Amino acid sequence: MQAIELPSDKFEELRAYLAKDPVQNLYALGMLEDHGLTPGVEGKVAGCGLLEDGKLMGAVVVGGKGGLVVPCVFDPSAATELGRFLAGRLRPRAFLGERQAVDALVRAAGCGPARWSRPQRLFAASADDLGPFVCPGLRRARPADIPALVQMSAAAIKESMGEDPLASGPALLTRRVEARVGAGRSFVLAGGPRILVKVDIGARSRHGAEFEGLYTLPSERRRGHATMVLGQLSRMLLSSIPRVTMRVDEKDIGMGAVCRKVGFTAMRPQRLVVIG
Repeated sequence: MQAIELPSDKFEELRAYLAKDPVQNLYALGMLEDHGLTPGVEGKVAGCGLLEDGKLMGAVVVGGKGGLVVPCVFDPSAATELGRFLAGRLRPRAFLGERQAVDALVRAAGCGPARWSRPQRLFAASADDLGPFVCPGLRRARPADIPALVQMSAAAIKESMGEDPLASGPALLTRRVEARVGAGRSFVLAGGPRILVKVDIGARSRHGAEFEGLYTLPSERRRGHATMVLGQLSRMLLSSIPRVTMRVDEKDIGMGAVCRKVGFTAMRPQRLVVIG
């Protein structure tokens, strides 16, 4: 097999390959939908493929010049080949995907020690899986919500990762929150002047949407807010797309229970790795 950088005219072939397993590859499909395919691993969204007799047998989608590397392959040996190809061509800062593929890719790419390595579980749902959830207070986030959303996003990261992303200043996280709100991909449940729950759409395409950043204020937990928000937003989106997914840290038993209560099914084990 031969590993290559995928030129932009391979966009449709790459998308067709990823669409064979849209649940696992939903995040990568969303990256391609938003940004297309740029030639070279230093592009905004690039791709590397593993070819056998000219046929695509495995792929890696790279966003933000290595800011996020998403393996789209399940065979660890194929992931190893792609990792060896990336070694020296790119300085990856994060990996996200199926657990065995991520582990093989990280080892082969020679990225150095990981700062974070989070075992996760992928959950997925279709319209037929959901109950009759109604959450009339759910709405899209507005620019006026941004200061509160920055604080909630920081709190969510600190709970999950043990690090305060605001310690080095709020500029980077604020830009990310502003981008999500501007794209209409952040939703909130408010109670009076406060935002009680937030959730983001991390990726979206014709194949589905992936949620991330579901967070409830500590004082408002165990009241069913997160379940109603996730259920209502899933129902809204599933009127126009075939599926929704969400990755949950294996240690976060409560969030896994919320997903199951809404009607999500646990799928393959995943891993998020952030390089130190």
